Amino acid sequence: MNLPSFDFTNWREHPSDNRYTVFFFKTEQESNYFKKLLEEHNVWYEFNFDKSEPNYNYYFAVNKVNEKQVITYNHLAVGEYRKPFLQVPVLRYVLIISMFAILVLAVISYYKSHS
Repeated sequence: MNLPSFDFTNWREHPSDNRYTVFFFKTEQESNYFKKLLEEHNVWYEFNFDKSEPNYNYYFAVNKVNEKQVITYNHLAVGEYRKPFLQVPVLRYVLIISMFAILVLAVISYYKSHS
């Protein structure tokens, strides 16, 4: 599948049949979890494994009628195995507190400059 170089989503319109959306995954774990969610919710899909593709090997074609529902399942599958952006909890809280402090300072300076 020919993919754009900069995109945050892991789904595209089917290249030859616009009635379907294709979801693709890098790992077998994500793929199996997504498959489990589809089967639990009785969503019809077609599965393909492509060993020759360097980045994405697991493909699911889903009817566009279910697209909105399946995108939710896709987010759950990807999020289940995603590592946090900042893996050290202390750094996460320092970043949040710093951003909040900068925001408060910006609001205070705005009101001081306009009073």
